[in-house]
Amino acid sequence: MKLRIQHRTEYLYTSAVRSNSNEIRLRPPATPWQACGFFMLKVLPSTRLKQYHDFHHNGVHHFEIEESHQRLVIEAQSTVTTVRRGEEEVVPCSFVALGQYRESEEGGLYVGHSRYVRFNPQLWKAALDVRDECDDIFRTAQGLNHFVYDNCRYQAGVTTVETTSEDFFVGRVGVCQDFAHLLLAMCRSLGIPARYVSGYLYDEKRGHLRGAHESHAWVEVYVPNRGWVGLDPTNRQGVDERYITLAVGRDYEDAAPVKGSYMGAGTRTMKVAVSVERLD
Repeated sequence: MKLRIQHRTEYLYTSAVRSNSNEIRLRPPATPWQACGFFMLKVLPSTRLKQYHDFHHNGVHHFEIEESHQRLVIEAQSTVTTVRRGEEEVVPCSFVALGQYRESEEGGLYVGHSRYVRFNPQLWKAALDVRDECDDIFRTAQGLNHFVYDNCRYQAGVTTVETTSEDFFVGRVGVCQDFAHLLLAMCRSLGIPARYVSGYLYDEKRGHLRGAHESHAWVEVYVPNRGWVGLDPTNRQGVDERYITLAVGRDYEDAAPVKGSYMGAGTRTMKVAVSVERLD
């Protein structure tokens, strides 16, 4: 499937700001499931872009605007070709097989608490009830994926970017970021390595899938005999060729598409517009 993505973020400031520093994770990386054929990033006011890879191997564009300004526009365009992932072909694997990976440097990143992923005894008990007597990693993760979808309500404007998994577990009303953080917390509470994924979701029916045609978030769990496998708790399904990955990390903090800071008084407003179109 060949997809074209346009992502535009515009900030308007009530008074002039300066020293505006931003990290951009908007270039789709090359993975076994996707290839980026074209990418262009534009920033206004014009500035020099630096590139590097972060701790989670995400490609990052960084820029700083020192002069005063009251408007910032970040616009990314890309074309991505995706292929079928075959998540249904994951073979059974016992929790015992996770021991060595959990003790590795990478595995250790995705089994504990992070800024937005927190789990308490109540959350752990709910995850344990889902696992019950099942000793298969992926079947357990699928069960947790279904639990989050079945027990939470999708609604914008209730939570904020600062909402943690513990907060969301209480209210259970939020958006894809919250659904992903809760699934991460439940998986990690059982010792399943799980990481946050930011990206996009294409919906041919336009309105059938929640979180499509905008910035989306889901989860990948680690299965020793298969690697990272994607689950989308917002839509109660596995990740397939309709999904485009941008970045991964412990939670939203590590994988946010646009993240920055500036110096100046007053407030700012943000407008985000995303378009995902199929080309073939």
